[in-house]
Amino acid sequence: MTQEVLEGKRKIEGQIPERRPEPEELERRREGAKKQAAISTGLTVWRCKVCGYLAAREKPPRECPICKASADRFELFSF
Repeated sequence: MTQEVLEGKRKIEGQIPERRPEPEELERRREGAKKQAAISTGLTVWRCKVCGYLAAREKPPRECPICKASADRFELFSF
């Protein structure tokens, strides 16, 4: 069937289903991840806004060990 489509002998029927989650679902997943991080560590979790590195500690690191961003580039991820 694929070869027939490539050769133009057959057209694709129907639509390709959307597999990306809705924005509300993405937000729900993010909130769930934040809660899980807070539950599992019991510490404050900071996220680097540049590369996404997570640090579980009271204060953000002075420098991101991955991308070398400064402490002001960290945001509170959970507590």
